Amino acid sequence: MSDYVYDLETYPNIFTFSAIKTDGSERQVFEMSTRKNEADKMFSFLDRLHDNGDRLVGFNNVGFDWPVVKGLLDVRDKAVTVPGKSVANKAYRLAQAIFNDQKQAFKPVKSTDMVEQIDLFKIYHFDNVAKATSLKMLEFNMKVDDIRDLPFPPGTLLTDDEMDVLISYNMHDVDNTLRFYLLSIPLITFREELTKKYKRSFMNHNDTKIGKDYFIMQLEKSMPNSCYKKNKDGSRSINQTKRPVIAIKDCLFRYYNFTRPEFLAIVNWFNQQHITETKGVFSDIEEHLLGDVAQYADTIVKRKKFKEEPDQAALIDFKAEHPMGWVEPKELKVKKKGETQYSYWGHWKEATNLNVVVDGFRFDFGTGGIHGSVPPSIIEEDFDYVIVDADVASMYPNVAISNNVYPEHLTDAFCTIYKDVYEQRKSYAKNTAENAMLKLALNGVYGDSNNQYSPFYDPKYTMTITINGQLLLCLLAEKLLAIKGLKMVQINTDGVTVLLPRGSRPQYNKICEDWQKRVNLQLEFAEYSKMIIRDVNNYIAIYTNGKVKRKGAYQYEGLGWHQDQGGRVIAMAAEASILTGADLYDFISNHEDKYDFMLRTKVPRSSKLVQVFSDGTEVQQQNICRYYACKTGGQLIKVMPALYAGDPDRRLSVESGWAMKVCNNIKDFSYDIDYDYYVEAAKKLLIGCEETVAIPEDPYV
Repeated sequence: MSDYVYDLETYPNIFTFSAIKTDGSERQVFEMSTRKNEADKMFSFLDRLHDNGDRLVGFNNVGFDWPVVKGLLDVRDKAVTVPGKSVANKAYRLAQAIFNDQKQAFKPVKSTDMVEQIDLFKIYHFDNVAKATSLKMLEFNMKVDDIRDLPFPPGTLLTDDEMDVLISYNMHDVDNTLRFYLLSIPLITFREELTKKYKRSFMNHNDTKIGKDYFIMQLEKSMPNSCYKKNKDGSRSINQTKRPVIAIKDCLFRYYNFTRPEFLAIVNWFNQQHITETKGVFSDIEEHLLGDVAQYADTIVKRKKFKEEPDQAALIDFKAEHPMGWVEPKELKVKKKGETQYSYWGHWKEATNLNVVVDGFRFDFGTGGIHGSVPPSIIEEDFDYVIVDADVASMYPNVAISNNVYPEHLTDAFCTIYKDVYEQRKSYAKNTAENAMLKLALNGVYGDSNNQYSPFYDPKYTMTITINGQLLLCLLAEKLLAIKGLKMVQINTDGVTVLLPRGSRPQYNKICEDWQKRVNLQLEFAEYSKMIIRDVNNYIAIYTNGKVKRKGAYQYEGLGWHQDQGGRVIAMAAEASILTGADLYDFISNHEDKYDFMLRTKVPRSSKLVQVFSDGTEVQQQNICRYYACKTGGQLIKVMPALYAGDPDRRLSVESGWAMKVCNNIKDFSYDIDYDYYVEAAKKLLIGCEETVAIPEDPYV
């Protein structure tokens, strides 16, 4: 069995199918156009792959490329006899139909189809909005020397010379898909092992889907028809628990023994809530709706302007909408006939999200988990203090297992299987396919319990896990805050980081041990020698063994393929400055990897990207564009269609105030870098972290 990477290009008068064997030993280009028809050769190639049991690998090939090819296979006899332009036009119309009907585009490839498909787009879950990534963005992240955008607008009738350019571009895409395939071999091998073991295809499953499908397999094995029920007509329907209203009090565990009034107020608030949806329900809460929480919460003042001085009726309406609001006049600078004029504003307090402040530390609650952090600062251990981090092992799965929480339609057998999966995982080494798959099974269930298309769907289960997960961490935090001199550093979804007096370590250990026994969860501990914190999602932590943990804006290694990996030198320089005192300009100007200076932008096809030079010259660039800061470059401008007919196009600066040099082909690079741009960007990562905090007097000033 061999793998062939392939890609198509479809225009009204030319269709190309290009492929390369993954060992590089064979290249194929089949053209159907106004100048030739190689459909017969293409079909013969596919026949050979089918007979040999070979596979076709692509990027969004399940959603686009293969449906187009399949459409041509359906008219195979005719396609080999008509002129090439007819085949091209047929392929173009098939492609347009897919673009116009995305449900059709994402229909699964059947096992009976001619050649097995491997879709890297689906394996990496790039078909998820939050991870949507194009091959061009991958080329940027893979540091490809030559990034090429589609050379001609879709629907263009191409000349012979343009057809040659298109074929070159088509093979360029195949080469870069091959590059990505080679980087993806471990993921493909993992899916092959699972497919062989469980005798069902996992080949185009993303990681989350692998976990969910495995769990469904185990549930159906133990409880047939628990996830899906069979209908009389042979079809099947999904089993779910739908809830028009959820009373949060029915979600809460009964073993909370808070003593701090701030946390007692939070529990009381939860007990009074009834929700009809699970998103955004803990945000933008007015003061009168906060109840007792209001006296412990950070709030902001919002306001709206009255058109004129409000009369009694207007005031009644305002108070009905904002019961704890108030109206204030504001003196205007402009006077009329010498008289003082006023504008009138209604004000009210609002919490941007549910929160309480405890001993100066703010705990933010949300449907996705709890968050909190000290202000931007550098925290270091010393002779008297140590930084200790405690994370709950597999928190959400174990909250369900330990408290017998399950989607109602799946019964408590769900927890039995959940626990079995958890125990199974511990029996496999970390680098095995089984361990990886079981981890995915454990973590995928919680997220899917809020997915209306999933057999795990039960929003009460979702809220039970997420709300209690937050309260359980608050319970731990409250006990830890009783330690004299201890300061909260961060709280984040499944863990708590504190600044602990070294002499209080036995007390800390005892509190954690008691908490673990009480809630039946396991903590995993780490110690940091230093933390550089901008906020809860952006920080650097140095373990006591010297290893470095980077999050958010400070992360430049281990980024996902869907993440922006541009300007890596910025985070590198900021880290070097913070950790070693390196001069930003010296570090950046002496950095040698040119790719770490590269930035990128993407403009939708409805818009265009232009570069404007100092002499007024304007040059259109690729919609997906790689560039770097250079004083001899030009301003990059996104030109977008007007919002209203007759208005001028909208123009938005990219890297406003800085000149950039386009470098889609790395041959255009020279070390004419404007280092000031990168220095200024790195400085932003130092804001609030200029000085180490004083310990122990007041670690957060």
